[in-house]
Amino acid sequence: MTLKSIWVDYCKNGSIHGLRHIIQKDEKPWMRFIWVLLLIVASIAIVVLVSASWEKYSYSSMEITVDDPHYPITKIDFPAVTICPISKIMYSKALNLVLNKYSNDSDLRTKWENSLQVLSRIQFPHNTNLYFFLQNKSTVNIPLSDISDLMLKLAPSIEDIFQKCIWRGAMYKCKDILRFQRTEEGFCYSFNSQTAERNVNDKSQINPPLIGSDGVLIPLRNNAAGKGTGLSLIMSNMSDNFFPNDNRRRGFNVMVHTPDSFPDVASAYKVHAVRHRITRISVSVAQVEADDSLDRLDNTNSNCYLYKAKAKYPSSLLHKSSSEDTCFIKCRLRAIYNACNCTQYFFKLYKGLGSHCGIEHIPCLIANDILQRNPKVPEDVPGFPKWSVPFSMNCSCRPPCSFMAYTTELRYEVRQFVNNEPPSSRYDVYLEINYRELYATSYRRSMRYTTQDLLVSFGGLASLFLGCSLVSIAEILYVIYKSLLVLVRQLYNNNLARRDKTDVKRSH
Repeated sequence: MTLKSIWVDYCKNGSIHGLRHIIQKDEKPWMRFIWVLLLIVASIAIVVLVSASWEKYSYSSMEITVDDPHYPITKIDFPAVTICPISKIMYSKALNLVLNKYSNDSDLRTKWENSLQVLSRIQFPHNTNLYFFLQNKSTVNIPLSDISDLMLKLAPSIEDIFQKCIWRGAMYKCKDILRFQRTEEGFCYSFNSQTAERNVNDKSQINPPLIGSDGVLIPLRNNAAGKGTGLSLIMSNMSDNFFPNDNRRRGFNVMVHTPDSFPDVASAYKVHAVRHRITRISVSVAQVEADDSLDRLDNTNSNCYLYKAKAKYPSSLLHKSSSEDTCFIKCRLRAIYNACNCTQYFFKLYKGLGSHCGIEHIPCLIANDILQRNPKVPEDVPGFPKWSVPFSMNCSCRPPCSFMAYTTELRYEVRQFVNNEPPSSRYDVYLEINYRELYATSYRRSMRYTTQDLLVSFGGLASLFLGCSLVSIAEILYVIYKSLLVLVRQLYNNNLARRDKTDVKRSH
């Protein structure tokens, strides 16, 4: 079998259209030329169109479609709930631990009282208010190494705030289901949060989020919706533990957030102590899930963040969460450290550097209050004239590709009593957080042009112009393989003939 016979046989019997007309012996030359030209044009068209399909595949945009409008809430984590007292210092503790030491020196006592109140009011995004509070007031510089521990000792404990904690209608000890939470407004307490701090020595079996066998924290879930089916809290109004000159309304800041993220204090609800009021937060859930088509994108070419960290026990605070809110918190911490060389008392030192922010750092915090509110503006995007853009953080935070979104609705109701209520509880804060409906809406995020679409496009073009398929490619590879065998055999025979001639000449 010769090389020519192999390719002639393929052209006669192969699956690619038009080849057999080129080699027919009785075909006129001009007809063969036309068939050759048609094959060349078809091949060029395939290359051009496949190149366009590849470019579309490489730069494909994403799309989000509704996957299931009745997605069961049993498959979704119940949201984390973070409660922050408006007053970060209990006046009774301040008296016992600090102020009573200076009972004989009224000026120094007043300076300490002013300093403690200033520290307790440090919070994002309201540091500018510190300027007005400090007008015409004297303060004392508290040692920077003592500020965080001092504020922790003066902060209200779980027992000071919470009177009753109810989950799905059953009452539990509040210290069993609530955890200490660091936020941008101070020391708070959270339910079902993976970013809350956990005591390694705590042996309680009721310890949400639950600890899995592999050390991963598993948030609680729920399968009911409506009044009294979620988390219910009864909290003291703490009116007697505000500083005497603190005229802020009594109550709490409440944040509902995803279990794996730090609470965003800028989105908090203010729940005030109002007589006979019940505050109810109804939660609706939407889930966006990224499918496998996004795996081919690297982080630089993706508009969202593909990596999702698993919170392990014990949680390492900011560095284990991959949410967008947590990214912005880290940016603000870095911005304050770079500008003021300090970290607010309610967080651990930024990378273990600098010190906690004290009274002497207040002017710097005020000066950088606007900076913390503004991330970096995208380039070449209309609507951001220079005059409208204040100085901003050099920070870019992309949202995760897969995430849960909790939409909340705040409602108030008047408490109804069967028996007479004791006067002491009339101004207690009653808070409920429940699912609004039994189902969530599930969305799927995918590439608009997938790998399957690329293969279908290539196969369709090849079939349309040349009538070939994957089998045709296999045929070509098989013919090439046979041709290589023939060439190798010919080279071997030629070398063998040359050796024979050389041996004959030497023998003569």
